Amino acid sequence: MIRRTGGMALAALWLSGCAAPPLRLYTLGAPPASEQVRPLPRAATVIEVDRLTLPNDLDCDAIMVRDGDVLKRSPTGRWAGRLSLLATDLVTSQLAMRAPDALVTDQGPAVSADYRVMIHVAQLDVTSNGLAVLNADWQIVAAGPGTRPARGRARIELAGPTRTDRDIARLEAALFDRLAGALDIPASLPRR
Repeated sequence: MIRRTGGMALAALWLSGCAAPPLRLYTLGAPPASEQVRPLPRAATVIEVDRLTLPNDLDCDAIMVRDGDVLKRSPTGRWAGRLSLLATDLVTSQLAMRAPDALVTDQGPAVSADYRVMIHVAQLDVTSNGLAVLNADWQIVAAGPGTRPARGRARIELAGPTRTDRDIARLEAALFDRLAGALDIPASLPRR
C-alpha cells in the first residue's frame, strides 16, 4: 500500500512538471483613465456604435497569427471575450473621449440615437513576420429624414514583434485604436 501511494505521488509530481503553461486572457488594452468625469448635458447627443463585424474565422476568443495561408492559434493565450466585442468596446471608448459632450454607447440606448456608427472589418491579419493589416469600411448614419450617411474606408498597416501573445494583442489594439481615430464623427454635434 505504501509503495502504491508513493508511486502515485511520484507520478503526480512528474505530471505536474509537464503541465502546460497557464492560460492567459488578453484584452485590447486597459480602459482609458479619465482624470475628470464631466456630467453630460441634459440634451446630449447620442451616438450608438453597432458591434463591429469581423471575418468569421477571427471573431472568436483565439489569439491567432497568420503564417502564409495558415492561421496558427495560440496554445497559451486567449482573448477575454469575442474579438468583435473587445474591438467594439475599444472603438466606443475612443469615440467617447473625442466627443465628451455626447453619450457614446455600444449598449443600445433607451432613447433613439442621433447617430449610428456601423463598422465592417474586411481584413484583419497579424503575420508571423510582424506585419499587421486592417481594412475596414464604416458608415455613420444621422437620424432624421433627408440626411445622407457619412461613409469612409481605412487601410491601416503596422509592424512590430509577434513573438508573444502580448505582442500580438498590442498590435491588434493599435490597429483598432487607429481605426477609431480614422472615423469621421461629426465635428459639431447638433443639440436635440
